Amino acid sequence: MSQHFDKHKKSLTALVDTSEALLNAMEQHGVDPETVSNRPEFSVLIHFLKSIIDGELNIPNELTDRIREEAFQHELDSRINKRLN
Repeated sequence: MSQHFDKHKKSLTALVDTSEALLNAMEQHGVDPETVSNRPEFSVLIHFLKSIIDGELNIPNELTDRIREEAFQHELDSRINKRLN
């Protein structure tokens, strides 16, 4: 198996473990994991987690790039607004 696929396998395993830990913690606090996992917000959270993991493993992920661009733009906008005020 190539190194590229090894990274993806590692990334997906980390994502599954992380997601499972989140749902287990929620369940310990009285939140139904089945209900949570079926919500669209949970799907978005999973995509964000995958983006973070891929970024740490240097796996190209379009979402990671878009998040970084948005964060940079937000930081730039904040600096400009501070100067204008």
